[in-house]
Amino acid sequence: MQENLSQKILDLLDSGRFLTLKEIAKLLKMPENPVEETLLHLVGLQKMNRRHFAGRDYFQTTQPQQATSKLSAVADDYLDQRQAAHALGVARTCYHHLAGKAGVALFDQLLAKKMVVLTAPNVYQLTEKGRHAFAQFLGRPVHQLNIQTCIDFSERRVHLAGKLGNDVMAKLVAEHQLALTQNRRVQVTQPIKIQPLEVRYAG
Repeated sequence: MQENLSQKILDLLDSGRFLTLKEIAKLLKMPENPVEETLLHLVGLQKMNRRHFAGRDYFQTTQPQQATSKLSAVADDYLDQRQAAHALGVARTCYHHLAGKAGVALFDQLLAKKMVVLTAPNVYQLTEKGRHAFAQFLGRPVHQLNIQTCIDFSERRVHLAGKLGNDVMAKLVAEHQLALTQNRRVQVTQPIKIQPLEVRYAG
């Protein structure tokens, strides 16, 4: 029973997006207790990442698959169709940093370009390449190693947060790459450029 449930949970989270216990149980149409027990078992096997964020526990598979399963498509459809997620638009502020599809796309490129690396579950660090690029972009030295991230509400992936995220957002607005609105939505007025990155996301 647990093996079968373990595989269903792994399939559901195939794409690497975060879900809560309540959401996982709902999408699998199962009671929360056995789902929670299995999730914690998978965390112990290091097959599942558990992160406490904004008062809730979120779960994410540690090995996302490029070819996602049917259950993963169910999870993606659920996340993408939420009215609250639609209302926030493709780019928005989260506190004082960039969130939404544009914020997640920016962080994905930081990882792809080896400017940021994952060193432990939920722990991201700037590489020397990343520190140099941000120092050039911000016009000041960047000495920090660990960086803060948020679980993006709509995308359920991480985006850059903390002081570095705030400084990057302010600079992108000052350079007219982004434009703020009064309802938290952000207009992406041109491709987001932080050499060697160029995030082409219109919104």
